[in-house]
Amino acid sequence: MYRSKQRLIVLTVMIMLAMMFTSCSFEREDETPPTAPLLTVTSVSSEMVSLAWSESYDDNGIDEYRLYRNGEVIAKLRKTEYKDDDVEPGEEYEYYVVAYDKAGNRSSRSVKQNVKVTGYVASEPGDPIRPQNSETPEEPGTSSKTGINIQKLSRSTVKLYALDDNFNVISMGSGTIVNSNGYILTNFHCVGENGRLYNSDGYVAIAVTDDIKKNIQPQYIAQYRNGVEELDLAVVKIVADLNWNQLNAADLNLIPAKLADSDTVELGDEINILGYPGVGGETITFTAGRVSGFIDEDNDSEIDWIKTDAVVNHGNSGGTAINGNGEMIGVPTAKLVGKDNDVLFYLKPINQAIPVLNDALATGDNPDMPSPSTPAPTPGNPVYGEGISIYGRIIDSFTFDPIPGAAFVVLQSGVSVYDFLNDPQDNMILAYGEADRDGLFICDYIPGGGSYSVIVVADGYMPIMEDDAIVLPDGWAEDIDLGDIYLEIDW
Repeated sequence: MYRSKQRLIVLTVMIMLAMMFTSCSFEREDETPPTAPLLTVTSVSSEMVSLAWSESYDDNGIDEYRLYRNGEVIAKLRKTEYKDDDVEPGEEYEYYVVAYDKAGNRSSRSVKQNVKVTGYVASEPGDPIRPQNSETPEEPGTSSKTGINIQKLSRSTVKLYALDDNFNVISMGSGTIVNSNGYILTNFHCVGENGRLYNSDGYVAIAVTDDIKKNIQPQYIAQYRNGVEELDLAVVKIVADLNWNQLNAADLNLIPAKLADSDTVELGDEINILGYPGVGGETITFTAGRVSGFIDEDNDSEIDWIKTDAVVNHGNSGGTAINGNGEMIGVPTAKLVGKDNDVLFYLKPINQAIPVLNDALATGDNPDMPSPSTPAPTPGNPVYGEGISIYGRIIDSFTFDPIPGAAFVVLQSGVSVYDFLNDPQDNMILAYGEADRDGLFICDYIPGGGSYSVIVVADGYMPIMEDDAIVLPDGWAEDIDLGDIYLEIDW
């Protein structure tokens, strides 16, 4: 497959010509990508994972959705649901969806959903299949320590997905359902900052807890109704499902939390925290502790913060803090680490939220969106730990037809084309993308802060090989569209 050194010299010239063709590629009429879909897992069994996602928006229409499992495309379809029956009990899978419009523009990835397929697996062939813990609790969902029904109370706690204007998920937090009409109390920093909302129309995605043992996934769209940033409190209301079908939240059989009088809280009282901290995965997390003290910041004889030793980690923000009677007394909000690594956690008393809630109810369906006095920076696209995606289209430089099966290869940072040609090793390849019938390819998980050599090859065509073809600065978070890449026929 690889040529002699003399041939490499000729190839180098061809590479330069190919790059010139690339730089002069025709501008597509439509270069605006679709909005990112919101992916949810509708059910999981030992034989199947059922997935659904919201419709993406594009001015010229969506051509197809591509569903990825563990980084590989498993389906290309136009509908917004899929049943993956190629799964094994006990295995874990990662899914995400990308939308393509009719011009070939690609949306950002949906939020990734990690699924562990249910089912028991025998340790040895022939071993009996049995649950590992068969002890029966005194009462399902009831804590013997507190006497309150955590299973029932957890249904009042939701997971909140902050969205930007492109409907990318930029952060996650928690919230509490406060009435049956779908109003949810949370922290302001879960929906906005610096006097503005992350999504200018105030939209967030909501996942309602229905089973404390199952991964929770986005189900609804909620919209901002009111907030006071100085108190770090905000209220959103469920308004639609993920396909933007309007709904009446009262028909969802939501279970609101019962609000207590936080002025009656005393030092040493029991506190229970429910929420979705980042360290807790996709299932709800319960922690418990005691009231450790109070803070009156402005000396007006009203308590501004309740101190506790119950753990409140990132993602717990906006969740539910309940007393020993199962009543909500505060909103988990802050964490303070002292110079000796001593840690205290802070709750915003529920009494401070009552006026914010009443104002939210008074707005009805006409929220007053906050706007900054000075423009605040727009939140960037989410930085996925695995890196960014690079995508484009490989086409014939003469006919402009797509080249199915063409390969786009990204080499590891520090590996040159010469290194790879003279001693090709699998571990030299960072990412590999194969063009589909439309010539479209994608390479995922490219880390920022590196310089990468690239090889583009297809049967019957002259390859493109260039050192340091892609250079990503530290902190780079946006996916990269390389546009059209032209290959010359190898005569």
